[in-house]
Amino acid sequence: MDIPREKLELRRAEFAESGMTVSAWADAHGFSRVDVYAVLSGRSRCLRGKAHAIAVALGLRNPPKSKP
Repeated sequence: MDIPREKLELRRAEFAESGMTVSAWADAHGFSRVDVYAVLSGRSRCLRGKAHAIAVALGLRNPPKSKP
């Protein structure tokens, strides 16, 4: 399941409005700039791993459910 294009566009617009760069956000959260740009451009499906963690941190995906 891909992240809807509208959601990605909204998040990119929020970066533009806030004045924070994607690179600064990536550095502040300990993620690779290349990986964050891949998520925001829709090149990554964000199903698992780093891409999923980035999508969760950006509010694009729900955090994984913990197992009981």
